[in-house]
Amino acid sequence: MTVHVEDDPRNIPAMMADLNRNLPVRRRTLTDYLERGELTFTTRSGESIPFSAGELDALAAICSDQEKLTLRLPIFIATDPSSERGNWKVEGTTEVAVVARLLRRAVHRPDYLPLYHPDLKTLRDLLPGLTFVLFSP
Repeated sequence: MTVHVEDDPRNIPAMMADLNRNLPVRRRTLTDYLERGELTFTTRSGESIPFSAGELDALAAICSDQEKLTLRLPIFIATDPSSERGNWKVEGTTEVAVVARLLRRAVHRPDYLPLYHPDLKTLRDLLPGLTFVLFSP
């Protein structure tokens, strides 16, 4: 039986590249989206992913002017391999501040916010098109 390169479980680089095909190519700032519009982002596979203006408005309503300039969208939510409990995490100073405010959570580290399953669900319900879940090894 012939095994194709993309199906070969020993070809880790090809598997990782395949997993990352749906990642956004470029993350724009909240200010950029508010000023220029174009309510989509493009993935590495070339797919254009739309999101609603309501999500932008919800973020704009809770962000300071500085946060609007530095918040990159979509917000990445990643698996947290350092967690023993299978948590998720948001990293980045601006991202942590904004997500913590959305979820009404206290921030203990300015660049890291652990998320538990209920938090993840709430965040994805609030911003379904502007949150992006990554699975990291």
